[in-house]
Amino acid sequence: MMKRLIIIALTILTCVNCLAQNQDADALFQKANDAYTNKDYPLAAELYEQIVAQGFAAPELNYNLANAYYKQGNYTRAILNYERAIKQDDEFEDAKNNLKLANTHLQDNLKDIPATNFAAITEMIGKGVGLSGWAVLTLVFLGVGLGLFLLYFFSDRLNLRKLAFSFGFVFIVLCIISLAMGFYTDNVINSTSDAIITDVVVTAKSSPDDSGTDLFRIHEGLKVSVKDKSLDWVEIRLSDGRVGWIKAEALEVI
Repeated sequence: MMKRLIIIALTILTCVNCLAQNQDADALFQKANDAYTNKDYPLAAELYEQIVAQGFAAPELNYNLANAYYKQGNYTRAILNYERAIKQDDEFEDAKNNLKLANTHLQDNLKDIPATNFAAITEMIGKGVGLSGWAVLTLVFLGVGLGLFLLYFFSDRLNLRKLAFSFGFVFIVLCIISLAMGFYTDNVINSTSDAIITDVVVTAKSSPDDSGTDLFRIHEGLKVSVKDKSLDWVEIRLSDGRVGWIKAEALEVI
């Protein structure tokens, strides 16, 4: 009996604490919005950051925070938070439009290189379809394949049975390929992450060490892909295909 009372009491306290935090966050959000309306952008950004620091996440929160930074001319923090808003809601058109505008202020203007090898093309296709897309395709191919095999077993017409078996086999193969692409895409997404360069200037090295050969320089605000980690170094890849090692403190993951 006592244990149940303790559990109930802890549950109530947790709920009350969560409710209080939500109310505090709502109050901060309103203050931040008021500060933004009054063109006090530094205060607005500070208040939005306090909400983020409390563990709250929402595309509108990051979008407003990005706008507050943009109004101050802090394009790096604006880009970072526009990207975070889009990551949470990939149909956030206002964030996408503002991100394009913020990117025009970057010093680096890289051109994306087309995929030229099998691995790059496979990765591009995998990410283009997405995990949910591959899941749907797998189910569709499986359903059609099984339906054709049922037609093969229950049809009395020889020609129809031959066609059903042939196409059923094709759809089962497509199902397997789609399933494999789904696993591959999941692995690619989980093994890589995008980040924004936050240091003013960064020199990429050939190895995760200060003694490594200088490969190229990039500047704050640029979006990169993190491919690998080694202690306090990360391996990055640029959109133009270049790869190098930089200090982990020089970027912030989206």
